[in-house]
Amino acid sequence: FPHHECEIAQAVGAYGKEPVSYWIHSNMLTVNGQKMSKSLGNSFLPSELFSGTHALLTKGYSAMTVRFFMLQSHYSSTLDFSDEALNAAEKGYRKLSSALTLIKTLDAPTGDPKSDLSVEVERLCKECYLNMSDDFNTAKTLAVLFEMSSRINDVKAGNVTAMGKAAFELLNATYVKMMEDVL
Repeated sequence: FPHHECEIAQAVGAYGKEPVSYWIHSNMLTVNGQKMSKSLGNSFLPSELFSGTHALLTKGYSAMTVRFFMLQSHYSSTLDFSDEALNAAEKGYRKLSSALTLIKTLDAPTGDPKSDLSVEVERLCKECYLNMSDDFNTAKTLAVLFEMSSRINDVKAGNVTAMGKAAFELLNATYVKMMEDVL
């Protein structure tokens, strides 16, 4: 108090609705291992991240890449910005996004609903929700999404015939939900 109340009042005044239901404050930001500080010359504005106009950046990054980068660590952990880390986040986000596009085009395999792969898929889907319920652990959730993207690519490559239709539909629904609505 009163910071959040002021933020809410500004949003309601400007847009006519509250911006969020929950607030999560992150830990300290660092840049290349040093505390972010104007006096050190290593602070930057979001617009500089997007445009790439800061001297520490080789290029601009999309808002989703920056968001993905920030979600790779737990919100209570120190977050270290670097051009290399943002590049890696961009590649990781592209991989998960490609799997998202892909799963929307795939037909369900008609394998054994009790196969080991079906059980694994059910476990992965459950883990996503458990991780998000465990103090908003986006880092662990993203690790599970990378495993799920491998299964999605296996289906596309024809390497998966043992997955049951229900498990595939659960994989599809969970992956899409996590990528589009949660993260």
